[in-house]
Order: sequence, then C-alpha cells, then structure tokens
Amino acid sequence: MTDFVTNNEVMLRMAFFLGIFVLVALGEVGFPRRDLITSKRTRWVSNIGIVVINTILLRLIFPGAAVGIAVWVSHMGWGLFNNTFVPYWLAVVMSVVLLDFVIYLQHVIFHSIPALWRVHMMHHTDLDFDVTTGTRFHPVEI
Repeated sequence: MTDFVTNNEVMLRMAFFLGIFVLVALGEVGFPRRDLITSKRTRWVSNIGIVVINTILLRLIFPGAAVGIAVWVSHMGWGLFNNTFVPYWLAVVMSVVLLDFVIYLQHVIFHSIPALWRVHMMHHTDLDFDVTTGTRFHPVEI
C-alpha cells in the first residue's frame, strides 16, 4: 500500500482534490445559498490561478515532502500508529482526524499572531464565499 501511495501520490492528490471540488461546486450551482457580488468566472479564474501557482511552488520547493517524510518516519518506526496495535482502517481514520485538528490549530495560530494574520488575510479578502474560497491561500501559508 505504501509503495502504491508513494508511486501515485500526485495523481491521488489531484483525484481527491478534483473529485471533492467538483462535488461541492455542483452542489453550489444546484443549491446556491446567496447571490454573488462578483462574477463566478472571474473569481474562479483568479482563485484557481492561485491554487495553480501554490501547487507549482510547492512541487518545486518541496517535491513529495509530505509523503516522503511519512514513508521515512514509518521506516524508522516512529509515530503513534507505528508503536501501538490499531487496525489499519482505524489508524487511517484517526490520522485524518488528527491531521485535520492540526490544520485547525494552524488556522487558529494564523488568526492570533499579527504577522501570520497578514499572510493569512488573503484567504479572507475574497468578496464572495464559495468552493474556491477554501483554496485561496498565500503561497507562504501553503
């Protein structure tokens, strides 16, 4: 399983991102919650353009970093789920929950520290709120 994820990391990330993005976007189109201030097309080009820039920068600066570190840590036998017996499916679920919590804590920190808030503020300057707002982050924050 580890080899499959390592060898297909880029495609797996893209498939999950696009799949969830399309589902949420279809939901927004079918069941809009509010009228938009700016053109959806203009915002989507802008916000998705930011995603593309962030992805390229991340791939150039830290290619495979997250998966590479995870594989290395696993080989070293480090980590909570490498040192306790937990069924694989439960380890996956708990890992997703824990990682989501860490990202929440990061978000709280970016709101709390003025220098980090200035970086994070880009996410909050979107005039409308839709699926692309959740992808709108400053490259430093990514």
